[in-house]
Amino acid sequence: MELLIGIGIGSVMGLLSGLLGIGGGTIAIPGMMYLLKMPTHLAMGTSLAVIIPVAISGTYKHMLNKNVDFKVAIGLAIGGIVFAYIGAWLQTHVPELMLKRIFGLFIIVLGLNLVLAKPRPATPAPASIPPVAATAQADGVQPLSATK
Repeated sequence: MELLIGIGIGSVMGLLSGLLGIGGGTIAIPGMMYLLKMPTHLAMGTSLAVIIPVAISGTYKHMLNKNVDFKVAIGLAIGGIVFAYIGAWLQTHVPELMLKRIFGLFIIVLGLNLVLAKPRPATPAPASIPPVAATAQADGVQPLSATK
């Protein structure tokens, strides 16, 4: 039965991770704690263990859609790798009830921020034609064509 519940939690985690770009832990941790009655520390560690394959799958599709900024991703990865280790060490010194409260408060603050934040103006998509060709066309000069 645990396997079926795990597949269900993983399915929701994967769908929302790919669709919304959220960390899978926001779904997996509460799912494991409440549906599998898993202790908080164990749920958090287990969540981290499955995030890598889930993230690879979603990242691959987002790369195909050209929705990954690798310069930003590298910086996030460097900070994330270092501080995930530090956070995992810190977690061993925090009582379970406090971890639950910190996690719950984090989710509430994050949710309120997303719901109440003012929308940002959309950034224009990059031009799909090379800048030289776009400039030449804007100036009224016909770009060279291989068919002529």
